Amino acid sequence: MVRSIPLPWLSAATPEAPVASAPPPPLPVPVPEGSAWGLELWQWAGLAVLFVGAWLLGRALEWLVLRLVDRATAMTKSGWDDQLATSARGPTRYVLFAVLVASGLWALKLPPMAKHGVELVTRSVGLVAVAWFLLRFVKLAAGFVEQTVVREEKGGNVGRARGLRTQLAVLRRVVEVAVVLIGASLMLLQFEAVRNVGVSLLASAGIAGLFIGLAAQKSISTLLAGIQLSITQPIRIGDTVIVENEWGWVEEITLTYVVVKVWDLRRLVIPMGHFLEKPFQNWSKVSPDIMGTAEFYVDFRTDVPAVRAELRRILEQESNGLWDGKVGGLQVTDMSERTMKLRALVSAADSGKAFDLRCLVRERLMAFLREQPYGLPMVRTEACLTEHEPSSHNGARPGTNVVAVLPSE
Repeated sequence: MVRSIPLPWLSAATPEAPVASAPPPPLPVPVPEGSAWGLELWQWAGLAVLFVGAWLLGRALEWLVLRLVDRATAMTKSGWDDQLATSARGPTRYVLFAVLVASGLWALKLPPMAKHGVELVTRSVGLVAVAWFLLRFVKLAAGFVEQTVVREEKGGNVGRARGLRTQLAVLRRVVEVAVVLIGASLMLLQFEAVRNVGVSLLASAGIAGLFIGLAAQKSISTLLAGIQLSITQPIRIGDTVIVENEWGWVEEITLTYVVVKVWDLRRLVIPMGHFLEKPFQNWSKVSPDIMGTAEFYVDFRTDVPAVRAELRRILEQESNGLWDGKVGGLQVTDMSERTMKLRALVSAADSGKAFDLRCLVRERLMAFLREQPYGLPMVRTEACLTEHEPSSHNGARPGTNVVAVLPSE
């Protein structure tokens, strides 16, 4: 029986000769040799196949899902589901692409760094797609509500329609800004370096926040004033206002300023705080219909009933739709030592028609008064009897009464 004796100088490894590690198991299929950025060529090929396959499969799934959604929305009468389905066209394929890529990463056996990078890309694509969907839905929903408002304006409920338009314009901007800020924050929070910088900044945010708050006090108050104005609605888009002695219409309302379209097509840009701190006139706060006056100075012998009848004829026959048929009257409002003051009171559907109607009434009634024998005011002087002395140089005899009559206009 042969017994093997271990030789210590053969079995023990010397310090100069390291122990060789076991070779890696062979891959099931032959792959080309070489690597780039830490990945083998077969892994790059797998990533390409995964991306292309996820994109094509995402498009197909989006088409199938949206076809089903379109059929479901066609069965309802509400318009909100239609806006939701339209907003999903486009962002859905990117969300599905990100989900499919993240699900297929396990088959590639990527290194941890490469896998983390691909997951970071897929999360970023998903966040951008969701933000895109929200922005599109807000825009389409705003258009849908705008169409509803237009139909309500045609129905006569102008005040409520303008209030909805004002709230919609302000809230849409608030939602869009919030979506962009939240999406950008979530994108940046994925990076470790940004999170560390954020923690460092928060540690010293006390003093910095104090200075920033003092510097931005006016801006923050203006922003809060815009939100308060959209809720309380002292003005609305389309209202007729008088601000800074300028008459015009509210054309645009933002979070920081209001644009007033002046009657001569100028634009008056006013800070939002002005409407909360200073008084202004709103001619269409409750409803746009308004009354206007036209004043005339006439003679004491003017036939007032005839003028009143002429005013009624002008409103009924020559107003061309400017008069709304509610108010139309003529009154004697004042008298002086020389003239009598008449005031014509008329009404119209809005301030623009009221202005044109007042101009028409002035023109027509003035033409009517010129044709009357005692229509326009006359300046009168009173005749007096004067006794002249004998020393008078006008040749009159003593005791003769002379009547001095001044011409009348």
